[in-house]
Amino acid sequence: MSLQKIEELNAKAKKLAERVKAEQSIAVIHHYDADGIASGAIIGKALQRADKEVSFKGMKQLYSETIEELRNLADFFIFVDFGSSYIAELNEALEDNYIVIDHHQPKTSNQKNFLNCCHYNIDGSFEASGSTLAYIVAKHLGNNYDLSSLAIVGSVGDMQDSSGKLLGLNRAVLEEAIKHKLVEARKDLRLYGRITRPLVQFLAYSTDPIIPMLTGSEENCLRFLRSKGFELKRNEHWLSYEELSFEERKRLVTELILHLDSFNVPEWKIARLIGEVYTLLKEPYGTPLRDAKEYATLLNACGRNDAIEVALAVCLGDRDLELSKALSILAEHRKKLREGIQLMIEEGVSERESFYYFNAGSRIKDSLIGVVAGMLYGSGAVLPTKPIIALAMQEDGFIKVSARATQELARAGINLGKALQECCAELNSKAEGGGHVIAAGCRIEENELEEFLEKLDKKLKEQLAGN
Repeated sequence: MSLQKIEELNAKAKKLAERVKAEQSIAVIHHYDADGIASGAIIGKALQRADKEVSFKGMKQLYSETIEELRNLADFFIFVDFGSSYIAELNEALEDNYIVIDHHQPKTSNQKNFLNCCHYNIDGSFEASGSTLAYIVAKHLGNNYDLSSLAIVGSVGDMQDSSGKLLGLNRAVLEEAIKHKLVEARKDLRLYGRITRPLVQFLAYSTDPIIPMLTGSEENCLRFLRSKGFELKRNEHWLSYEELSFEERKRLVTELILHLDSFNVPEWKIARLIGEVYTLLKEPYGTPLRDAKEYATLLNACGRNDAIEVALAVCLGDRDLELSKALSILAEHRKKLREGIQLMIEEGVSERESFYYFNAGSRIKDSLIGVVAGMLYGSGAVLPTKPIIALAMQEDGFIKVSARATQELARAGINLGKALQECCAELNSKAEGGGHVIAAGCRIEENELEEFLEKLDKKLKEQLAGN
């Protein structure tokens, strides 16, 4: 990531911001996951501060036939966290009355109303989230540095910290948030739930890495923590990891490393225990909003359970009724994910030469199938040696395809976004899709399933062979 390319991207962001300033009635169209919702809120908040008339529309995906339906929402449109695959369709439907801010692999070259980090040799999977790019544009719309903390939430929600910390442009935004005392970054245990989960559940629900004898067993976790002398309750209150003293947190990390080592867990897996965690300093203690990963999960839960407007309201500052709704949705979301992963484990996955796959039909919501697929690696049900392709039926009769892979597979040559984009193009139908190197998705017609799987198997084998 060169300084020159960063400057070029920033100059493009400034041009797009100037274009937006000339408009008054603006619709912000955003993706429905954590990064998309955070991106939409960042741009929307900046526009509201600039006294624009702003409307929002969150969507599962942007498809050719849905673009035409958007025309009457506003005079001007900003697409964030998707749109890279539909520049031609947007040009036709909206002419010059839109911009796209995206980090997914694009189909077209750079254009005047299109900001994509990939055009500047910046990796959209690890170095720049949709929220980061939205924040860079928002900075040119006014004094919006406080939105940097929301950009961190979006980046973490997009798993751009999967190397153990945020990198690239994401890191530059993090440094701004730290400078303004909005976010604290520290090296610590990266298990989910450090703010809100009691210690027993904090360990029992860990999946990255799987902790032998502890993951999945609250009874064993309780026994383990007691045997090591950790205080679990204080005045009838179950303690979270964050409520331990620095010395006790450090001791728990040591005990977990020794425990993993005693089961001959590889060093690279043990190393995944530790990394940067991000605390949002302006958010209240004891709530999911205090931790970037938990905040992102809250947004994902709302987005994937038909409550995008609730998540958006939280991002825009509601800490009362809408936050209460979001917490209830999160609890139900976790239940659905547990049921989904249990279904996959009980029925087992099918296998092709280059990938695992599971067809959930209508038993897992199409909006949840990608999350469940990603959790399958952590469950230990499959080895992380092949991508996972998970299928679910959409309400419109199409099959939703969600593909997930590991960083190790990416280093071996796997690029899921490219593979799915190429397969859809070759089907000569309404199939559409794309995404990132290790996380991608598409939709196909039901009668195309076998042909699609054959094409995908071939594509992935070619990628692994270096062709």
